[in-house]
Amino acid sequence: MPSPEFEALLAAITASPRPEPAAGAEGLRAARAAMDLALGAIPLAEGVVVGETNAQGTPSVWVRPTGAAMDRVVLYFHGGGFRAGSAAAFSGFASQIAVTLGVPLLVLDYRLAPEHPFPAAVEDCRLAYEWVLDEGYAPHRVAFLGDTSGGGLALSTLLAARDAGVPQPAAAACLSPILDLTASADSYRRFAEHDPIGGRAQVLSSAADYLNGTDPRDPLASPLYSDLSGLAPVLVQAGDREVLVDDAAELVDRITKAGGRAVLDLWPDLIQFWHLFAPDVPESTAALLAVADFLYTHLS
Repeated sequence: MPSPEFEALLAAITASPRPEPAAGAEGLRAARAAMDLALGAIPLAEGVVVGETNAQGTPSVWVRPTGAAMDRVVLYFHGGGFRAGSAAAFSGFASQIAVTLGVPLLVLDYRLAPEHPFPAAVEDCRLAYEWVLDEGYAPHRVAFLGDTSGGGLALSTLLAARDAGVPQPAAAACLSPILDLTASADSYRRFAEHDPIGGRAQVLSSAADYLNGTDPRDPLASPLYSDLSGLAPVLVQAGDREVLVDDAAELVDRITKAGGRAVLDLWPDLIQFWHLFAPDVPESTAALLAVADFLYTHLS
């Protein structure tokens, strides 16, 4: 049964107007500003230091907890529908993960659509991973983590690295990932009224800007249509009544059938990317602890 803290949060979210897909340049600017304002209000966790860097052309932000293990790193791929979000705005949330895991996070400021359509974001993320390896981090000391569209990018970067002959990282964790830009899974219909964060219309609108005419079934744009063999171990977390849950289950099933290792971690009655509300909501904190346990096990 959901906690009182989650129930209060859900009531507040559902009392607000459901977000509409950003339309036109002005609508997109407003959506970006609103996301940066909301996420930028999340404070840094105690003892965390942030600093800017450039990961082979991709501006990025280091999020380093005091006493963190400096021989390991997690690359964080932020969400925002491929066309919003920033490393600076996500640093507060990333700091919650960093202190839970005890490992620095590198939050990537990959290029956004529609100014930079697919495959720009995937290229940025792959090059940033290669930069981390060039900086001296061993592949088995690097992990990927992403939320929503960033969860899809984490998978796409695994695929791009494999196809380029770059060693796989230790593991990847995907939080409510967007994995199929056709948005054709039945869970979009079943849970349209339950999941207030975003639905099929939002995914299709973002996909149109991101793809810029590319087939939405392109394997690097929609990992569900890819050959999923030869990938690092993957953890996928989703709420069992969110619109993205069918794709999450399908991904884990396909990775397993391809001979890989994947874990589906379903949470009852939760909304898309509920992790964002740590440490104030117990379910959010518990989910991040599970992510930290998975990643640290593989990084060790």
